[in-house]
Amino acid sequence: MSSIGIIAEFNPFHNGHAYAVREARRISGAQNVVVCMSGSFVQRGEPGCFDKFTRARHALIGGADMVIEMPDILSCACAEVFAFGGIKLLISTGIVDGIAFGSETGDADNLLKAAKFDMNSGSIKEALDRGEPYAKAAGAVLGEGTLGPNDILAVEYIRQILRLSPDCLWCPIKRIGDYNDRNLGGMYSSASAIRSAVLRKDIDAVSEYVPAFVFEDIIRDLNDGSFPASLDSLSEAALLAFRSLTAEQIAALPDVSEGLENLFAAHACSSSSVNEMLSKVKSKRYTMARLKRIVISALLGSTKELLDKVRSDPKALFIRVLGVRKEKLHLLSELSRNAELPVVKSFADIESLGPTALSVIDISRKASRIHALAKPLSKQVADDFSRPLIIV
Repeated sequence: MSSIGIIAEFNPFHNGHAYAVREARRISGAQNVVVCMSGSFVQRGEPGCFDKFTRARHALIGGADMVIEMPDILSCACAEVFAFGGIKLLISTGIVDGIAFGSETGDADNLLKAAKFDMNSGSIKEALDRGEPYAKAAGAVLGEGTLGPNDILAVEYIRQILRLSPDCLWCPIKRIGDYNDRNLGGMYSSASAIRSAVLRKDIDAVSEYVPAFVFEDIIRDLNDGSFPASLDSLSEAALLAFRSLTAEQIAALPDVSEGLENLFAAHACSSSSVNEMLSKVKSKRYTMARLKRIVISALLGSTKELLDKVRSDPKALFIRVLGVRKEKLHLLSELSRNAELPVVKSFADIESLGPTALSVIDISRKASRIHALAKPLSKQVADDFSRPLIIV
């Protein structure tokens, strides 16, 4: 195998991610690891704790050979759309032969079974109507208990592979550690635990669970007030966004349905912070991640209409390269020769893109500017395309 693809967020890059990159290379026997990484905002509906350029550099130092960007309209979306974005972009490089992804179970047969199961079946719909979370409802029907968040993504990855490129090879990597565990411990700790430790100012403990180069950047950016970026820092901007929208305009945002627009419209005006607004809108039916994604969509100006175009317009997407390892610069030439989508390495490359693709780029450029506002103190920002290609 020439290149194995990984879809990731690296929020932040930690020892478990380094393990996953090594395992993907080992299991597949691939010469190269190509990562499709979330942009400024991640799938749980929050800003990446580091900006995307720093996270891409960490990935390259940590073992990846090339990093391409998943545009924010796709990276801050539900599991199905997130999976579509990652699989579509990696397959369209023309140089990726297979996909590796994390999973709590690591059981390829069960994941394939789940991917082929009709998740809109009556039994799951009944469970959802009772107010059960999707992960629990789907897991119960499949006899798997509650599906883990990486299992849910793994199932969606496989579905998209079967739909977009059935012959593409794929392999699950059994995840070590609990994705949602907020406490540091064990051989590997989750990104959630690391972010929580930083917020508790338990900084020294973090050093055991991230590579030294990541820890150095954590210390540096803590000192200059640019880490960690958080949704809390966007509180006033989020309230302003919702107070500036009508209920009808909120209804046009991705993930909004079943009258959620009325709740957001009302509680945006009766809340003093984004967390207060979210706590008022929250119910058993909707995950906090979904509600946070709606907040980010309001900030970025994403809409259901544009998202539908991105998924249906063959000219809507492009491959933006964020960085590459110096000894793998030949991948850029291979990408240019084989890619099924336009390759974007600099601002000059966007001139030939179609109108939908330009709208996608506009949202990602806006996302970079808004991400800077999510930093604690240092909020300066340069244009998204002023940064040179990262080469390490």
